[in-house]
Amino acid sequence: MNALMNCVPVSAILGMPPAMFLILIVAISFIVVLISMAQRYKRCPSNKILVIYGKTGSGAAKCIHGGAAFVWPLIQAYDYLDLEPFVVPIDLTNALSLENIRVTVPTTVTAAVSNQPGIMQNAAVRLLGLNSKEIQDQAQDIILGQMRAVIATMKIEEINQDRQAFLAKVNEAVSGELEKIGLSLINVNIRDIEDESGYIVALGRRAAAEAINQANIDVAEQEKTGKTGVAERNRDQRVAVAAANATAEVGEATADRDRRMKSATLEAEAVSGETEADAKKAAYRANQKVAEEDARNRSESAAREADGAIRVAQEVAEKKAEEARAEREEARLNAEIVVPASADKEKVLIQADARKEQAIRIAQGEAEATLARMSAEGKGIKAILDGKAEGYSGLVESCASAEQASALLLIEKLQEVATIQAQAIQDLPIEKVFVWDGGGEGSGLSNLGQRLMGTLPPMHELAKQVGLDLPDYLGKASSEDKTSHSAPEPELPKG
Repeated sequence: MNALMNCVPVSAILGMPPAMFLILIVAISFIVVLISMAQRYKRCPSNKILVIYGKTGSGAAKCIHGGAAFVWPLIQAYDYLDLEPFVVPIDLTNALSLENIRVTVPTTVTAAVSNQPGIMQNAAVRLLGLNSKEIQDQAQDIILGQMRAVIATMKIEEINQDRQAFLAKVNEAVSGELEKIGLSLINVNIRDIEDESGYIVALGRRAAAEAINQANIDVAEQEKTGKTGVAERNRDQRVAVAAANATAEVGEATADRDRRMKSATLEAEAVSGETEADAKKAAYRANQKVAEEDARNRSESAAREADGAIRVAQEVAEKKAEEARAEREEARLNAEIVVPASADKEKVLIQADARKEQAIRIAQGEAEATLARMSAEGKGIKAILDGKAEGYSGLVESCASAEQASALLLIEKLQEVATIQAQAIQDLPIEKVFVWDGGGEGSGLSNLGQRLMGTLPPMHELAKQVGLDLPDYLGKASSEDKTSHSAPEPELPKG
């Protein structure tokens, strides 16, 4: 607006007619509105998602990727979601497998905000306004939980041998959970797999031992094949020599026959030549037999050496195979017995410690309760004794002497003594009392109550035994009463 005003001189504006001035104002307003509308028309780059929120008419937010849209002022606002991939380091440790063996799986996961129509809405709702660090933290928590869940359903040997199946399960579990917050999984890179018990290392040692044993077996087999081939070549050589000797003998016999036919006329020379030929033949045959025996001995010696070497190679291979089987059995026993036994031992120790701690806590609670109860009882007894001591002290001070105070205290207890005396004869079944009457004075039922009361110790006698004289208004024991206390024993009827 200011630029347009600067372009038009003020004097020209003031000197133009009102109609022209109104047209100029309308044109300027139209240009300003057009510029404002152009500024509110937002284009979305290919590596971002344009999120328009407010009154969109299509839910909480309207997501646009690879296009443009007009953002209405006042009722709408906009923001961008970055589609740049980010790497989430996952240091997964102490994850329990199906055999309850703790596994460490350091992993690197690559993820990004998804540009799929449905998942973009989730990202707009849950990730808009968060920085990359906050988004990575959310993704890391989700990936850690899903990887632990996947490892809990697989055995160590399955995870180690079939990495592709493990990756497929991780991708399937993690992808579904990341899509709930608007992320898509790009790649999962498992750097290594380790376990606390050394089971994976034992599996590697077993595989290496099996490979070494197979290589040794292959070497022994090749050595056996080579030595067998040498023995076969020696055998062929012997056969060829024997065949050549036979051919030579046949040729010699033919030549001898021809010589005899041609030299029939020269019998003497023939006989002489035959003798020489026989001698040479005998020498040749002797040499031939010596050569055959020598070749036979060498062949048999080579065969024996080949058999010995083969047996040695077999023994070595069997020894190594036995050692490999022993190591494999040791690894199996370690995985099946030692590791579960260690886990059970640890569980028993933890349970024993828990029971011990519980017993200690219970004993401490009972001891504290007992101490509190005894302390309260002691305080109550102390308060009673303090009250009695204060009362007795006031009683002694109000009386003229200590004897009067003790007499008053005894008088207070007379009611209890009388009650005890009454209870002594209260439950006697009077209707079943058999009275043996000797016929003397005061006999019969009329004097029964007096005789029963006479069996109880008199009150004045009890007071005198403790060194007190009861006052006269409590009554005195008469001489008749004293004699009545010693009632005569009833006489049994005679005969």
